[in-house]
Formats: sequence, structure tokens, C-alpha cells
Amino acid sequence: MISSKLQSDLWKTDPEWFRPWFNTEAYHLLYGHRSEQEASDLIQKLSTVDVLQVPGRLLEAGCGAGRHARAFSQAGWEVEGFDLSEASIHAAQRHGENPKLSYRVLDLRKLIEVGEWAGQFDLVTNFFTSLGYFSEVADQQNVVAGFAKSLRHGGWMLLDYLNLDHVRAHLIESETVRKGDVEFDIHRRIKMGWIEKSIRFEWDGEMHHHVERVQALHRNDFIELLSKHHLKVKFAWGNYELDPWSDSSPRCMLLAQKSLPTIP
Repeated sequence: MISSKLQSDLWKTDPEWFRPWFNTEAYHLLYGHRSEQEASDLIQKLSTVDVLQVPGRLLEAGCGAGRHARAFSQAGWEVEGFDLSEASIHAAQRHGENPKLSYRVLDLRKLIEVGEWAGQFDLVTNFFTSLGYFSEVADQQNVVAGFAKSLRHGGWMLLDYLNLDHVRAHLIESETVRKGDVEFDIHRRIKMGWIEKSIRFEWDGEMHHHVERVQALHRNDFIELLSKHHLKVKFAWGNYELDPWSDSSPRCMLLAQKSLPTIP
């Protein structure tokens, strides 16, 4: 049994955990299995959705190393991508120049302050559970307000998150994952409204510890949050095959439309 001291250390973190972790080589090693083909397959499926069949201008919020941004660009979209992680943006830029694709370093919480993007996009995307990091309710509200502000009226917001019911049913409390020469000791839990993952590993002879945590949000929480910013959910999918959402689905993917202005 883990002692109370070790248990406490296992989950010790800070609200800005993502800033140092996302810029490490270890992070990219652990999650580097996500492939270009996987992203391309998803964008091809999304292109079959009626409202997304005509490419336009797209904002990829939290774009990581740019897999989805590149796939959207190849499908004819003009793409702006941003991410908090400088390492991820540098990785995205190493794929070469593309006149229909650009990147910048930006915190999701600062999107609402980017005036030149107001009302400019036909689609805003946010993949891989990158919305629920923030402890402050005001931060969550500002992120979604930034999404809505960036969209033209009638534009679309695609939000991709873990499905809370599936996480609860399939939680693996502890495991060891080996990537190359590195063993990652991983523990998981759901506690006090957060889904948490504790990751310990040795790198260059030193022990490292990072705790990822995202809010334990349900589909209905997102529907309510989006609606507060005039984004009405029109489609709900449960995986990257775009099967309908259910309680047992592995993902929660919502496509919402920004309401048209009210005519006096």
C-alpha cells in the first residue's frame, strides 16, 4: 500500500502544469504515436458532414504539432493554428511553408484578445481534450468566448473531449508504459471534479514527475457552456468514426453553430 506521504506526492501539481510539461521531449515521446494518417482520416470523415463540405477559413485552437491543421489545409481549408507550447509550434513549422497554413504561440485564454481574428473564421476546432485545464471558471468562460468571437455568424465550432462516463467505466488506475528507452510510471484517478494522470519517469539520469489534470465535464456541461456564448450544438459524435454519441462512447465530439444576429 502507498503511504499517505507518497500518495500526496504522487498527485502534487500546480494549476499551470501544462506549461512546462508540453514543452518537454518526454511529453512528445509519450504521445508521439498519434499519426498524420489518423488526423487525415478524421478530416476526411468530417468533410462528409454537409455543413463542412465547402472549405473556408479555419482556426485550429490548441493545434499541437499541427497534424489536424495540415490535414485540413490539404482538404482545401485556409488554416491558422495556435498552441501554448513553443516546442509544439516549432515542430509544426518544421513541416515546411504553406501559403494556406500558419502558426503562432498563444494561450487559449488569450484568444479573446486577438482582435484581428474577430468574426473571421468559418470553423474553429479544439481537439484532444485541451479545453478543461483551467481551475478558474472565468478562464473556461473566456476560452469559449474567444471561440465564439472568432467565428463569423453562422460559423461552426468543433469541440473534442473525453467522454466522462467512458473514463469512469474504463479507468486503468496504474500501469507502466515503455516508449523507446523510457519507462513511464502512470497512475490515474477521478477526484473532486478532476480527471488526473500522474506520470513519473527517468530522463538523462534524473527523475521527473508531471501531473496532467482536466475537468471531469459531461456532454451536458459543454452544451450549457457553449449555449451561453450563442453556440448551439447540432451534432454529437462519440468517436473519430463519427458514430452517434452515447454514454459508452470513448469521446465527446460536439459540432455547434454560432447563431445569426437577431433582426430587430
